[in-house]
Amino acid sequence: MLKLYNRERSGNCYKARLMLALLGLEYEQVPIRREGNGRNQLPADFEKLNPLRQIPVLVADGRHFWGTIPILVYLARRYGGESWLPSDAEGEAEVTQWLSLGQNEIFQGLGRARSMRARRWHGYGTLEEAHAIAQVALRALEGRLGDHDWLALDRPTIADVACYSYTVFAPEGGISLKPYPAVRAWLRRMEGLSGYLPIPPYDGAGGPLVE
Repeated sequence: MLKLYNRERSGNCYKARLMLALLGLEYEQVPIRREGNGRNQLPADFEKLNPLRQIPVLVADGRHFWGTIPILVYLARRYGGESWLPSDAEGEAEVTQWLSLGQNEIFQGLGRARSMRARRWHGYGTLEEAHAIAQVALRALEGRLGDHDWLALDRPTIADVACYSYTVFAPEGGISLKPYPAVRAWLRRMEGLSGYLPIPPYDGAGGPLVE
């Protein structure tokens, strides 16, 4: 049985849950809650699972994988065959460049803005800087999705899963998606996939949503 150390409202954890749902996999959730200071309440021995003491962590077949991208790669390779992550050099590179965008500009822009507005961010920078990075990410997505349905290989891959989370949460970070019609159409396509897992409900943190 797969086991996922997970927090409901975490964008990175949602990526892992979404991939598990799209693959139709059963798994056990180990809920991780936040402390009063906004940090995760982790088991005392959690460093054995992830030396960085971060979630998500996936336990599978007696092994543990930490970090969203390694979890997506493991699930795609183990259970998805070639469909979600191809093994040829060109296809894998095409997917990986969007994984990089998801972990860098999308997270540092859209993800950081969301956490800042909810006062959960303990890192560096300002909301204005996060918004500027977010626009770079959204322009990259819009440029690709203006004439393609999907980010890589013209079919859904883990690139779409990795970039969907935090992009779909853009309004919670005070970022409007109205200037990006192709991105909005892609979000709707993602929501139409078989097995799609709805995003966690908005908890009101950070003030009103930006449409």
